[in-house]
Amino acid sequence: MKTAAFLLALAFVPAAFGQLTDGDQAYRDRADGIQAGKPRSTNIDAAIAAFQRAVTQSPNDLEPRWKLLRALRYKGAYVAVTKQEKRKVFEQARMIGRESVDLVDRMLAAKGVGAIARTAEKKVAEAARQIPHAGELLYWDAVSWGEWAQVYGKLAAVKEGVADRIRRQSTIVMMIDPKIEAGGGARVLGRLHNQTPRVPFLTGWASGTEAVKYLSQSLAQDPTNKVTKVFLSEAMVAAEKSSKVKAVQMLREVISEPNDPSYAAEHTGAQEDARALLKQWGER
Repeated sequence: MKTAAFLLALAFVPAAFGQLTDGDQAYRDRADGIQAGKPRSTNIDAAIAAFQRAVTQSPNDLEPRWKLLRALRYKGAYVAVTKQEKRKVFEQARMIGRESVDLVDRMLAAKGVGAIARTAEKKVAEAARQIPHAGELLYWDAVSWGEWAQVYGKLAAVKEGVADRIRRQSTIVMMIDPKIEAGGGARVLGRLHNQTPRVPFLTGWASGTEAVKYLSQSLAQDPTNKVTKVFLSEAMVAAEKSSKVKAVQMLREVISEPNDPSYAAEHTGAQEDARALLKQWGER
């Protein structure tokens, strides 16, 4: 019986690996056929399906889980058109993220560390470094919650404790490895400080100065990241009006510099956001 169980377990390893390989390829091709900055759904849907199968075949592996969250975020942010479509995608991501963070909590408990939501960030980060892909999982879960907040309403998200969840997890990601997703933890934390409504006794910690600090740290990890440049420009002007000249220059660079084909939708979206900010500021 033990031999049969062992052979069955071995059979699932290559199957899950194959699904990951298929998902990775489909995700790399996510922008194929993009028109006017809008990608088709074919490849990202294929990536989502492959990662879902990989999760089913290897439920305790965090790699297919974070890749599934990443693919869902792409679909919700760049492929979905209506608010209803976006809500459906990010609600799915929220469900998967909750389940996956619960899994990380169980892995931490096996190491004698308390749950992410109730334990000091530094202690969680130290233990999570020993769990493969925990940092990426926490990052993409935080991103998914941020997108959820955008489509369901920032104030509603604050009341549900979403801001605190994102704040804690992005801080832990920074502590695990500041290089994850090219300064991803700092990027999410900076954006959170900039976008979070300041509600007494709930989000009094939100700070324009902190937003600029963290987004600058993120940009230092990847100086070519157009999304970070847009976020930083917006945060700079919100925190200090005298920063507008520098922010405008940064946004114009986002628009004029060529896009990386590997991030066609992401960079095109950043350019659209840059144009919208310039228009809002009365710039051409």
